[in-house]
Amino acid sequence: MKYAGVIRQVQKAPRVAFLADAMLGSIARKLRVFGFDTLYNAQAHDDEILKIAMEQDRVILTADKELFNRIVKIGAHGVLVSGDASELEDLVHILRKSGIKSVGMDGIGSRCSVCNGSLKERRLDRVKKNDDNNVEDFVPERVIAYHNQFFQCTACGKIYWEGSHLKRITDLVRKLDAELIGRTCTTTTTTSC
Repeated sequence: MKYAGVIRQVQKAPRVAFLADAMLGSIARKLRVFGFDTLYNAQAHDDEILKIAMEQDRVILTADKELFNRIVKIGAHGVLVSGDASELEDLVHILRKSGIKSVGMDGIGSRCSVCNGSLKERRLDRVKKNDDNNVEDFVPERVIAYHNQFFQCTACGKIYWEGSHLKRITDLVRKLDAELIGRTCTTTTTTSC
């Protein structure tokens, strides 16, 4: 079990929905952490990606120029991601091309980073994968000792709590937001840029 940065009650996710191709798994996970509805299936073929994106009005994220040309040809929404840019630069590019001016903190903790399901707040005694298992099987005892707020994915059952990497997530959100509004962000503290 990995921990996740969940800092407040689950908020509504932003409206833009994405579909990332096989080469963009890390970006898909980050977009989910920020609260964006982001589908990702490493085994999905291009035809399937195009079909799902058209049916569900999703923005296709790809580093594949050939797939991007097909996206343009059929009139779907897509963003071509550079294979040479940093992940921060790719995220800024995706968000700008999708008309998103700020990521903000409200969506953090609203989606499962593994399966894209919605997260619901759960009390410790209610966080279970299924009725046959104890919560201790899924949440380490040291976490139970220090945390009392938990969230569980409604789709896959994964359990989240505010973990030590929350600072890295919030720093990344601040850097993204600073880039999106054209400001330089040099701080890595919890103060704003």
